[in-house]
Amino acid sequence: MPVPGGHGDSAAVGGKPGNLADDGSLEKGGGGGGGGGGGSKAAGIIFSKARIFEAVEKDRGDLALLACCFVTGLVDAAVFSNWGLFVGMQTGNTVILGLSASGLPDNPHAWLTTLVSIACFLIGAFLTFRLSKILTPNGPASNRLWCGMLFFLQGLLILVAAALSTPQGLIPQNPGHTNRYTPASISVKDNIRIVSLIPPLAFQAGMQIASSRLLGFNELPVNVLTSTYCDIMGDFQLLALNNVKRNRRVAAAVLLLAGAICSGWMMRSAGGLMSVFWLGGGVKVLTGVVMWCCMPAAAAAKS
Repeated sequence: MPVPGGHGDSAAVGGKPGNLADDGSLEKGGGGGGGGGGGSKAAGIIFSKARIFEAVEKDRGDLALLACCFVTGLVDAAVFSNWGLFVGMQTGNTVILGLSASGLPDNPHAWLTTLVSIACFLIGAFLTFRLSKILTPNGPASNRLWCGMLFFLQGLLILVAAALSTPQGLIPQNPGHTNRYTPASISVKDNIRIVSLIPPLAFQAGMQIASSRLLGFNELPVNVLTSTYCDIMGDFQLLALNNVKRNRRVAAAVLLLAGAICSGWMMRSAGGLMSVFWLGGGVKVLTGVVMWCCMPAAAAAKS
């Protein structure tokens, strides 16, 4: 017999109030621990093995490559300004290497620095293609972790260069905190130690262009603009309102130019060369993290 004024059969187990459903069955009352449990479950899903290794929509990879275009402008402008070579634009290095055979330009180590850059670039591209084929036979987009790691590792290599360029006097570099009226400083190109930072920077540049090919964005070579300019002019849908490839190419050119402009002003700042490398490495590390965390799952993985 129910107690007058009491909950009777509607009392939930454990003293928690419940509600009677229309069919007379007992519904469970709300618990205060539900929110915490839901948060733990969501975190478990995000860091689950299934999510970490799932396939992702590679169509969103163009945003990561556009970020790389900005970093290319940053890094190559800084390297050329300081040491007279490139780490991403290997056409320029090939020309400088050819000139060095006749003693031009006026850089005693031009042949060595350009050879090291070209060699490390080739090794970076070679290993990226081969490792991707082994780890992800269906392409980097078939594995969320590897897709993000491609860019994360590039960022780490730039950060290594940033760390080495930070201690004063360790790596020869032009001084910062200057303006256009500051007298030209003594060139550091005569110092053989300028070769020290080329390997990690050129290696990551090789990884970068290999990543653009592996993700299927041939219209975004990320390291150079010659073919990009040509493809823009050769596009018969150049003035169409909805032209994704044209938009990517134009954005790549603008971002690379913006990176070079930022690099120039940063090298004039008190931070100098190291500030360029810290920013470039940070952008790429952040790109890798965002790729891993935020890339939407492929349609096949969702189903």
